[in-house]
Amino acid sequence: MKIRELSRISGISPATISRMLKDPNSVKESTRNKVNNILKNNGMDKCFSIKCVKRVILVIPDLSNTFYLDLFNGIVSVVQKNNIPFEIYLTNESIEEETKIFSRIEEDKGIGVIWVPASDKRDKLPYNKNTNIISLVDRNLEFEDIYIKNLSNNFSAAKKAADLLIEGGARNPIIITGSLNLSNAQERKEGFLESIKNHHLDNGVNRVYYGDFNNSYSGYDMIKTLVKEKVEFDSILAANQILAIGILKALRELKLSIPNDVSIITFDKLVNLYPSLYYENDNISEVVFPAFDIGVNATNVLLEQKSLNTPKQIYNYSAQFNLRGSEKK
Repeated sequence: MKIRELSRISGISPATISRMLKDPNSVKESTRNKVNNILKNNGMDKCFSIKCVKRVILVIPDLSNTFYLDLFNGIVSVVQKNNIPFEIYLTNESIEEETKIFSRIEEDKGIGVIWVPASDKRDKLPYNKNTNIISLVDRNLEFEDIYIKNLSNNFSAAKKAADLLIEGGARNPIIITGSLNLSNAQERKEGFLESIKNHHLDNGVNRVYYGDFNNSYSGYDMIKTLVKEKVEFDSILAANQILAIGILKALRELKLSIPNDVSIITFDKLVNLYPSLYYENDNISEVVFPAFDIGVNATNVLLEQKSLNTPKQIYNYSAQFNLRGSEKK
């Protein structure tokens, strides 16, 4: 079916149809729906590219851990397959930098943004919801104007991880998590505390400590400080890979063996970025979310959108547990 034939059937001018194919949002939604229905009824919907997203952008704090690298690779696999232009911007956890990035693309049409928000709390979104389509990943923000979300079930994963540590013999478990300005850090803390409560270990002892998800030295310093201050702990839930690197280095220097002295479970994979440390601790148990699949889905969902007026779409992902023995005393 050519544009002139489509025009004859639909009663819509060839110029309007041509404009819609180039920029779907340049015509009324009722017009788009009419043309789309005709194409679908004639089995021609796959022959015409009436999609809002012509370019994909990833806005992400950094690529320092394996979750972000796997997410990136999942996105790349889809954009390459569909021959879609792709760009990546790093915010370095800066709200100001994030705002600059969104302001640069504010007037551009046809952009789909996969967005891992910077960590600071915010009063408003850094983009205009009527300009680009946004797919939020990993860190949740409770704004009604965010229509597409790809979220990990951090609460359940942390609860199960703490359950495994306690059922493995731990009696003084702690969690080292990130800033509570991050939804995933908060959710992992809450899941951990739920397990503590269920196992009747909520006896007034401080079991929650805070580091920096982007700084391994914060995990290192925390362990050194706890030992120096004679804080008793026999197990650790490391709430992300970067913290775990510092924690493992500190335990090694203190000659505390895993799992005889301290049992441990970490979020994220250790092996890809830190092979030397991994081989020294190849029994470390991990909580891993399917970041590659999340990247694939986030990109596919963007490319499927026919309008800026997208319906609410929330995708939740469960964790995989790679248990290698470090969770048992």
